[in-house]
Amino acid sequence: MIFWKKNWNESDLLSSFFGSYLASFGFALLVLIILGGLLAPILSPQNPYDLTSISISDGRLPPGSKKFTDAPTQILKLKLNLPKELTETPRIESLSGRNETFLNDLDISIRRMDFSNAFKLEFANHPDLKASAIKEIKIRRLAKGAIVEVGEKHKFKREWSLKFDDLENLVISFGRNMKEKQKVEMLFVGSKQNHLFTFWLGSDDQGRDMLSAILYGVRISLLVAGSSVLIACFLGSLAGLSAAYFGGFTGIVVMRLIDLKLSFPSILIALILLALLGKGVGNVVLAIVLAQWPLYARLVRGVALSESAKEYVEAARSLGFSPLRIMFRHIMPNCMAPLIVLATLQIANAISLEATLSFLGLGLPVTEPSLGSLIANGFEYLLSGQPWISILPGVALLLTVVSVNLVGDQLRDILNPRLQKKFNK
Repeated sequence: MIFWKKNWNESDLLSSFFGSYLASFGFALLVLIILGGLLAPILSPQNPYDLTSISISDGRLPPGSKKFTDAPTQILKLKLNLPKELTETPRIESLSGRNETFLNDLDISIRRMDFSNAFKLEFANHPDLKASAIKEIKIRRLAKGAIVEVGEKHKFKREWSLKFDDLENLVISFGRNMKEKQKVEMLFVGSKQNHLFTFWLGSDDQGRDMLSAILYGVRISLLVAGSSVLIACFLGSLAGLSAAYFGGFTGIVVMRLIDLKLSFPSILIALILLALLGKGVGNVVLAIVLAQWPLYARLVRGVALSESAKEYVEAARSLGFSPLRIMFRHIMPNCMAPLIVLATLQIANAISLEATLSFLGLGLPVTEPSLGSLIANGFEYLLSGQPWISILPGVALLLTVVSVNLVGDQLRDILNPRLQKKFNK
């Protein structure tokens, strides 16, 4: 049986854990971070990795900036019949494209100016149109030689920009070589914009909302760290338990593998593996597992060796129980307390290792965000007046690691048999 079931009940365990203000703060902060990651699609105002929702024009906005929809634009296409005979009346053969509310009732007509090739477009309900609804009017795609006598011409394009009041004096001259059939295209750019959301933490260089990116980054970082720790804990526990119970050649092989791994830094093993296999969530998880499994194996082996010499294990053997039953039903439960503590603390190390790999460009790809890649994206802007792009993901990473360590440290204290007297006082 697990040792704390002999000496502790659930109320004692909870009261001991939450008796520390730091542990309570760390637990509450960790719960908030986990919930933020799990509910990222709901809490995030923007999907930062949906290319259709990102605009480069929103890049590097300071915290508190607001995101608006683009002003509506209505394109009117007119086909004109402009007879060369001065006595004949010009007319509009077709008019298409009126869909916006501020142009629904627009009525346009055309007349010749003083027996010339200049024609005035008249808007019957022009006074009823609201100037506040139209930001700008553009006329484009006129025939060569045509000139708009109001507004401002573009320096390079055959395009004229008009203000709302210019509609009253809109005259177009088609020149001497005027053709009977002409086309005019008018763009009415609306001035009304809808507020979509606020960049509470600013935006990065790609126009992604930093709050959304951090929530999605926390989710993936926790997913990678949690899955890698579970796999490493299972494999390491299995190896350590086998080495302790069977001993002999099995124990020698397991211990030499552990010594071989511990002779190399974890970051070096992860870098070599990712350099060979490439980026990806699966490869990062594999790299972290290979870096961490010896820690669990060595811990479980040490505890299992101590437990194997006790009388209850000898009694189980004398009763003829199978080795698997003795290992997993009798020895393993007594290894769980230190194993839980180590796994909790290694989650923080796994998060830090994944962030380091992503920061170096060997972790997760750009399409799969993590806190490390977010920090790397804003690193070049630290001294250019946009420090939030890198600092805010760094703060999120720091809070995540600190909260996990606070919980792990408190678990280590209350699950340590040597400290039971301290908590029983």
